[in-house]
Amino acid sequence: MNTDQTTRYSRSLPELRFSLNLLYVGRLLLGMSVASSLDDNHLEEIDERIEEVTDELVVTELLHEAAVLAGDVLPETPPTERFN
Repeated sequence: MNTDQTTRYSRSLPELRFSLNLLYVGRLLLGMSVASSLDDNHLEEIDERIEEVTDELVVTELLHEAAVLAGDVLPETPPTERFN
């Protein structure tokens, strides 16, 4: 994926990746805890949410790539103006 160019979708990508990683960590920790029927329900809920976030991430990555290919990129701001 080409992330050198900024599109309207660029800001969402790191947030979605971070959210997905947190869900995986939570899933791992719950899976390592003492197994019970309550934990199984939580694991199913987390698995569903992981699927939703994964789908959203894939769609956003595809939209970003399409925008780059179509030339729909945001203008680069000079480094001196980024912090003002």
